[in-house]
Amino acid sequence: MSNKDKYPHFRYYIKSKHPVLIIGENSEGEYLFRKVTSSERDGGRPNEKIEPNPDPTRTTPMYIGKRIRHDKKKFFDKRILPWTLPNKYK
Repeated sequence: MSNKDKYPHFRYYIKSKHPVLIIGENSEGEYLFRKVTSSERDGGRPNEKIEPNPDPTRTTPMYIGKRIRHDKKKFFDKRILPWTLPNKYK
């Protein structure tokens, strides 16, 4: 695994045009990911608040959905730098 593919990391999801947290790969070579949002809830489910916000340009809180999703790698753009997930969430 190359340095750029270490997990977790953030990428833009082309289908939604929003960032997601990539947490790994499945046996079919798809990325496993969690949705990134500024909302406290996702369809009635509470999201996990991430502090400090990995996006240094924003002052609003970042939340990550708890549900793990998957999709083909071709639907993800390159890694978002300098976003990093604080160590206490890894």
